[in-house]
Amino acid sequence: MMNSRASIIFAAVRTFAEDSFAAPQSEQKFDLIERVFVMASPIGVEHEDLMMLLGTLMCSVVAARRLGLAFEPNVAYRLSETNVYQPDISFFGVERWHRVGEAYVDGAADLAVEIVSPSSRQSDLGRFGAEEHRPIDPIERTVTLYVNGEMTMSPPEEGALRSRVLPGFGLRPKWIFPSESVERQSEPEIAWQQGLV
Repeated sequence: MMNSRASIIFAAVRTFAEDSFAAPQSEQKFDLIERVFVMASPIGVEHEDLMMLLGTLMCSVVAARRLGLAFEPNVAYRLSETNVYQPDISFFGVERWHRVGEAYVDGAADLAVEIVSPSSRQSDLGRFGAEEHRPIDPIERTVTLYVNGEMTMSPPEEGALRSRVLPGFGLRPKWIFPSESVERQSEPEIAWQQGLV
């Protein structure tokens, strides 16, 4: 099944970060890319399912270890006056809490996870300062790990791509994309394998 998030680009609407937070469209997931307001359309079932799985796993690790804050969509990261991004799932470490404001986080996430869709395929949060960026591609059925904008080629530990910025958080591609004859494990089963329960 392939469901994707399409984007509506308000090319004629060029704005700055501060103004984008006050726009009526800001109540829905959006990105501001070089002052161009890009609003996402509603997501598909597979995208939502993956987002809930990954969000639950990340929140479990963050809560168990009290490392910071884990967010699902609609938390905006103000990267500059002309760029604002809302990753599908993100982690922000406790040592940077002073950057969390009422309307947005000032700066990039420590860890950003994006469920890739055709409209976001060219997006690269790593180049905007996210120390770790994990595109999850349901079309190609791949999980990739970028550290400081560079794809890491190190072999996964015990089959899991371990986070360098969020201790205890790792993803095994088979957890997310099991073979067609195998049912995907539940969040509690995966949490148990990560030593969280």
